[in-house]
Order: sequence, then structure tokens, then C-alpha cells
Amino acid sequence: MIKWLPLIAIFGLMACDDSSRLERIINKHHKAVGKTAKIENLRTKADCVGPAGNYITSTNSSFTDDYVLFEQDYDYKSSFKAAIYSFDEGYGLDTNSVSQGPLSPTIIAVLKAHEFHEVMMQPEKRYDEMRLLEDTVFFDQKCRQIRASDHLGLPVRLYFDKKNHLMAGFSQVNPYKKGEVISIHFSEWEKKDRIKVFKKLEIRQGKKDRYLFDYQEVSWNNPDFEKLNKP
Repeated sequence: MIKWLPLIAIFGLMACDDSSRLERIINKHHKAVGKTAKIENLRTKADCVGPAGNYITSTNSSFTDDYVLFEQDYDYKSSFKAAIYSFDEGYGLDTNSVSQGPLSPTIIAVLKAHEFHEVMMQPEKRYDEMRLLEDTVFFDQKCRQIRASDHLGLPVRLYFDKKNHLMAGFSQVNPYKKGEVISIHFSEWEKKDRIKVFKKLEIRQGKKDRYLFDYQEVSWNNPDFEKLNKP
């Protein structure tokens, strides 16, 4: 006689299995990247090319909380600078680091999303409600796929290469344009102080816009790191 398990039990087992698989994907990624637990601050600088021209993007961030000093220096318009203290508090700054007023949570979220290396190193701390989806292809890489949400509740998808287990990138909804997806792809990995980091990044926004980041600096535990005081 065949004994059928109750549907609740079956779905419970499936959910438990998915949770275990999801945890293994994240753990394999961390193992492939290397030990990042002793990182306290992170500095990056990239030469960037976008639809409007060239610019430089710099971040100087705390690895243990939400602080980041964000700067973009453009060839074709005035530079932009901001200090973010949390996902709810941030300020635009002038060239002398004097506050120009508070930033909206949406702008803060966009700027925080530019902490690409930090996102890669600790995705489980940046996103909530993770759920395993079917495998997919992301920028020609066969990947495991995880659905999640950011702190604004907007959907995000994370991609992990099936062979090397490294995070291939992520995609997210553009908070400023309904229905538009922004996809970020990491490439050209190198080992630095026994930790793997990507040197190049490509952003595809919507159907046409494309941005390329070529990192000239990715460093951590800089002794001169210092947070700006709040205005």
C-alpha cells in the first residue's frame, strides 16, 4: 500500500531543500572569493565610459556599516560628491565637502548600489528574502539564480557562475523608470592578498545604455580611512 505524504509536509521538505541549496551557493561563493572577515574599509576607483562620455567613480566605504563617501568626476559636467551614513541618511557635498542638503532614500539606494565590490563580497547582508530560482544564462555565463529584494522592497536577481562559483553580477529594477532593468556584470577576476576581486564591470541599462568600469584601485584596510562628520 502506497502511503502519501501530506502536501504540507512535501512543500516543507521542498522549501528546506531550496534553503540548503541557496546556502551552499552563497558559501561556495565566499570560499571562492576568500576570507573577507577582517576587512574594515574598502576603497575603489574606476575609469568609466558611459553614453555621454568619460568619468571616474570613487568609493571610500566602511565594510562594517553603511557609510560610504561617493564621488564621480565627469569630463562633460560638474562633479558629484555625497556622504552616506545609512540607507536613510545621506548628504550631497560640494568640492569642499560642505553639505548641500539631504538626499532622498531612492538616491541613497542608487549610490549604495555602486559599492559593487562590497555587494559582491557580502550579498547576503545587502539583500533580503532570498529565494532560489531556476538556472539561467547571464552575460553568456551559465549561472545559479537567486531572487531577492533590496531595502526599498524592489526585486533583485543575483547570479553565481556554476563552474567557478563566483558571483557573476546582479540585476535590479531601475527605481526611476518603471519596467526598466539594470544589469551589472563582473569580469576579469584577479587575486589580491588572497582575495579574488573583479577588475572590470559592465552595466546594461534598459535596451540601449551601456556603461563600462575599469578599476584602477581596489584596496582595503587603508590606514588613512576616516568618516566625514555628519553636517
